[in-house]
Formats: sequence, C-alpha cells, structure tokens
Amino acid sequence: MRLRQFFAMAVLALLGATDPLRAAVTQGDLGSVGVAPPPNAALPLNLPLQSDDGGVKPLRFWLDGKPAILVLADYTCRTLCGPVISIVSDALAHSGLRPGTDFHLIVVGLDPKDTASDAARMKQAQVGLDDGKSPAASYFLRSDAVGIVAMTKALGFSSVYDRDHDQFAHPAAAFVITPDGRLARTLPGLSIDPVTVRLALVDAGKGAVGTWTDHIRLLCYGYDPASGTYSVAIGRLLALASGATIAILALVIGLILRREYLARRGGANAHRASTRPRTPTIEWRRQEPAPPPA
Repeated sequence: MRLRQFFAMAVLALLGATDPLRAAVTQGDLGSVGVAPPPNAALPLNLPLQSDDGGVKPLRFWLDGKPAILVLADYTCRTLCGPVISIVSDALAHSGLRPGTDFHLIVVGLDPKDTASDAARMKQAQVGLDDGKSPAASYFLRSDAVGIVAMTKALGFSSVYDRDHDQFAHPAAAFVITPDGRLARTLPGLSIDPVTVRLALVDAGKGAVGTWTDHIRLLCYGYDPASGTYSVAIGRLLALASGATIAILALVIGLILRREYLARRGGANAHRASTRPRTPTIEWRRQEPAPPPA
C-alpha cells in the first residue's frame, strides 16, 4: 500500500505544480490514477513502436533479449515526466551495469499526438543523445492510441488526460521488464537509486546480468513491494546461515567418520600381517641333511 500511496503523492505534487491542471482534474479523477499490475503481467511483444528516428519495430526488437527499465511518459509534459526520466537515467548511469549490453532504457509516449521531434527533444534533455561509440541503450518510442491502451493495460497503469491543457495526471513509476517481456518489478520513479535498480535488473536478468557478488546479495536481499526497494531479508539470512552451519557440520562429521574408518582399516591390516604363518625360505628348503654319525 505504501508504494501506491507514493504514486498518489507524486500525482498530487503534479497537480500542485500547476494551477490550471488542478482546476481541470477532480479528486474523483485522481482516485482512478495509479499502478495495479495484473498477476503475471506481460507486455504485448508484437506491439509496433516507432523510434524518434522514424523506425518502426515490435517491442520484442527493442528489448533485444535484455532486461529493461520502462517508463511511460508524456513527451510534451512540463512537470513530472522529465524529472522521472532524469532520475531513472541517472540511477542507471551509476548502477555499474553496462548500457546497451546489460540493460535498455525504454520510454513509451502516453500521448499519441506527440511527434518524433517531441520524443527526440525529451531524450536529449533528460538522457542525452547516444554517442555512437557504444550499443544504443535508450529508446524513446511512440505508438497510436490503440497501442498505448494495450501497453498501459498490460502494466495496470492508469492515467487521466486533461483535454483543456493537453496534459496527463499519471503515477511516477518505473517498470523493470525481463528479457522475455514480463513485468518483474515496479519501482517508484522519483526515488529510484542505483543499488535498487542494479539489483532489480540483475534479478530480472535471471543470471545473465551482473556479477557473482550481485547474485549472492540477491540471496540475502528481498524486494519489498510496499516500499519498492530491496532490503536485507532477515529470514533469508537466517536460512542461509542455518544451511551453511548444517553443511559445515555434515562435512566435519564426514571427515571424522572417514578418519575413523581409515584408522580401523589400517589396524586390521596390521593385525593380519602379524598373525600370518611364516613360510620356509628358499635357503631352508635347500639345506643339506646332516651326515650320519660315524
């Protein structure tokens, strides 16, 4: 519930940032804004999406078999969307993961009226343009009204459109997507940090992303859906400690039993050697008989 409340607070901050929008969006409208992903949420991988350079490819192409952070944004937004994208991009830049190799940042426009130029301006302002020296990591994509509805429905993302001022009241959320297009985590877009985003992407990558230390940390950390962060899971630590203790005890007992077995085996071999009957030597068998007495 706390994560949902955070999203609502973000929307309230948006409403408070501009008086005209406050007048157009009612409290009843605000009640419908939020993020409630369906169970086992999965994205429509065949959904065609257009990049800021005009290329149209299905969502599967943009994921490229890698985990991704996905943000839904209005490319002409003057309040919330820019800060969310900037915070997410900064967290990714300081996560230590390799952009374009370990993850992609995918932004999908909420407004079907936004143009490729709108998407390009938002990308340059909040992320910067790709330098061309490394694999592309950030995609700012667009779709038509039908495609946007399919995307938002798949994620359980609800927003309210203000026709008078051409803006959206929407939650500030960042979605962690697995390489096969499933929703892994929902993170608060305004408070995401490098550690959380790294662990979320490593978790979503299912062993293909991150170092062995990351995977060990995931054994000790658990995702808290209430706060949208990873924290130390005491239960997991206790279970790991108990398992390690049992494994060490089993190893010690096994070594002791093996040592006793080898000792008994060595003693038995020595006993058999000491009680074995002696056989005549070659010299004794060839000894000449004593001469008869004169």
